[in-house]
Amino acid sequence: MGRLLPPVPMASVKTILGYAERGIDGRNWYAEANGQIDYVSREEGWDHAEFCGILATTSPRCSVLRNIRLGLHFMHHRDLRVIPMKGIRTSVTNFLDGKGINGPKTGPFCANLSGDYNPVTLDVWMAYAFGIDQSDFSRKATHREASSRVVEAGRVLGIKPAQAQAAIWTGYRRNVGYTDSPFSIVSEYRTARDNGWDIEGCEIKEGRDN
Repeated sequence: MGRLLPPVPMASVKTILGYAERGIDGRNWYAEANGQIDYVSREEGWDHAEFCGILATTSPRCSVLRNIRLGLHFMHHRDLRVIPMKGIRTSVTNFLDGKGINGPKTGPFCANLSGDYNPVTLDVWMAYAFGIDQSDFSRKATHREASSRVVEAGRVLGIKPAQAQAAIWTGYRRNVGYTDSPFSIVSEYRTARDNGWDIEGCEIKEGRDN
């Protein structure tokens, strides 16, 4: 049995708490996202849980806006070729085949989008906030330690872990000069519907296998 690697050095609870305080108005990002996903699902007759899973599995390595557009395109057209990376297409296929979502980022993200605010989503922006490389989250000890620090920040603020993570995410991005990224899926949905489901940036590449 291999030796368990210790967590890498990372930002303190005090540091991430400062980000959370700056971004505290973003704490309800997931609740707002869940409400918008529910609205679009009811409008289109889509399964809410499946929509959350598609949004989660298509989220790696893309912006919030692109994630929304990819998710909408797939839910309407059911064409995997819109997803550029083969590994992500495989993740989507596995999810649809009932094999679950196993990614250290995508699993908690799906839970958060679905209304479970206890798991902690750790993406590239959270890695930046902790002052580490995102690949470090693949270490179980590092992932566990980072999650526990987010949970502690939430305890201090009196909010759920996912709310703390959303506040940290928002506050850190503001700290380094980025604008907020609201989960604008309803407006994107209406634009897609009005444009006959021709969604910007979601072209089908011929020759791309499923």
